[in-house]
Amino acid sequence: MSKIYYELICQNDKTELREELRRQLSRRFYKNLKHQKAQYFVNNKQTQLYMLINKDDKILIEYEPTTSDNWPLYESKLDILYEDEHYLVVNKRAGLLTIPTKAEPRSLYQEAMYYLKQSNQDKQVSIINRLDKETSGLVVIAKDRLAAYYLQPTHEKMIRKYKCLCHGIFIKDHDIIQNNIDKMPESNLRYVSSNSGKISISEYNVLKRFSDTTLVEFILQTGRTHQIRVHCQSICHPIVGDNMYGIDNNMKLHLCSYYVEFVNKFTNKLVKISIESGWENGRDE
Repeated sequence: MSKIYYELICQNDKTELREELRRQLSRRFYKNLKHQKAQYFVNNKQTQLYMLINKDDKILIEYEPTTSDNWPLYESKLDILYEDEHYLVVNKRAGLLTIPTKAEPRSLYQEAMYYLKQSNQDKQVSIINRLDKETSGLVVIAKDRLAAYYLQPTHEKMIRKYKCLCHGIFIKDHDIIQNNIDKMPESNLRYVSSNSGKISISEYNVLKRFSDTTLVEFILQTGRTHQIRVHCQSICHPIVGDNMYGIDNNMKLHLCSYYVEFVNKFTNKLVKISIESGWENGRDE
């Protein structure tokens, strides 16, 4: 597997290299470097983590990504809408997990790994924006840890837009829903809480009103599990086909990740991808 290089500039005077890295890198990224044969260079000279460095010193990290994947791989024709050396953007089908579980091992993650191996790309997959199993649409996949790091935290580094068809007629054309979402004990369900959970912010715009449903665009400012589904339920407009938080059974969830936008830091290229949700003219029974 080829080496990866990451550069940054020291922002403090007379500080240990390891302390500067802890300030600028995520805890997970810094911890992983210890297991990836990382070497450190300051102003083109190899150095150790305990050495003192100064403001404006140039830091170069060189490491070899490692994998410990034991999940089986699954052949599938990925619906790839964008690809470069570091990223994939694919259209996930509804009914497919994003990340595998012991109970349900097949997922987009393994299908992406299969694709990369078949195309002779020795890469390490990181899913940037996870979607619920029932949700369809765009998923951004990083091919190495550095590419993943560049898009963290996701809600700050990536614009994500969703379309959903909701029951009822929205009165407001635009609004922001902000509250806390918490997890129910011994359940996968989430709920709006007044005194626990994590802050969750969703902005919405009404796109089209039908006789008994409304097509709505949601723009996420946070990324909590089931966030849009819970927020729609909280304003009494559950998503059509949502059998967890809504009133429908045996119908496809009408929720789609239809737009993503991010900057590829390796090329400084702005990447914009969009698709149709399929519900622009109303519900799909």
